[in-house]
Amino acid sequence: MDAPWPVRARDLWFAYRGEEWVLKGVGLEAPAGAFVAIMGPSGAGKSTLLRLLAGLLRPQRGSIEVLGQPLGNGASSRPSVGYIPQQLGLVRNMSALENVLMGALGRLRGPAHYLGLFPRAEAEHARSLLETLGIGHKAREKAYQLSGGERQRVAIARALMQRPRLVLADELVSDLDLPRAAEVLSVMRRMGEAQGVTFVVNMHELPLVHEFADLAMVLREGQVAYWGPARSVTWAELEGAPT
Repeated sequence: MDAPWPVRARDLWFAYRGEEWVLKGVGLEAPAGAFVAIMGPSGAGKSTLLRLLAGLLRPQRGSIEVLGQPLGNGASSRPSVGYIPQQLGLVRNMSALENVLMGALGRLRGPAHYLGLFPRAEAEHARSLLETLGIGHKAREKAYQLSGGERQRVAIARALMQRPRLVLADELVSDLDLPRAAEVLSVMRRMGEAQGVTFVVNMHELPLVHEFADLAMVLREGQVAYWGPARSVTWAELEGAPT
């Protein structure tokens, strides 16, 4: 039997109030190991789409399957799904390493982990993720002491600490310069290819999308303006100009 697709969404309609539709008939399918970029201008519905896929919102119409199951109680509560919100959700007074270890809580059993006691293998894995993302030397620093880009990388490491099959990320590398963003995306691509992790990520930089994404969706006014190979997306499609 074939493995289920990590995420499938069909004909999604969503409004925060009344019939002021933020999304209008949006659909998306992401195969295992794919890197999918969601693009579009501010207000196009990108963050709303990620929240729907994460189970934080429910559509008024349409359906979502995550890892082969209809989305019910929220994908964000499943260890196999990592969600990185735009605000990151780090604990300010915890160290970078402690924040990353929080990503293991959904996989582990017993009360000790809630007291900050983790198996040595988990701590080593958390340190390895920070090293891979270029901030191993910041492991003991508190989250509030880190730069915006460093906090983003801690949030990425925390999501990967879940050993997920699907990662949903809102504005994943927005606080990183292009060279550092490329380093982070390269690491994620390698993990996707080696471990079959699927990434669905809101992004803005077209050169990075062309280099690292497999598929791209362009949203404009809540509708799909483009869906297909990432390397075929153009500035004209992003800006709504005639092609």
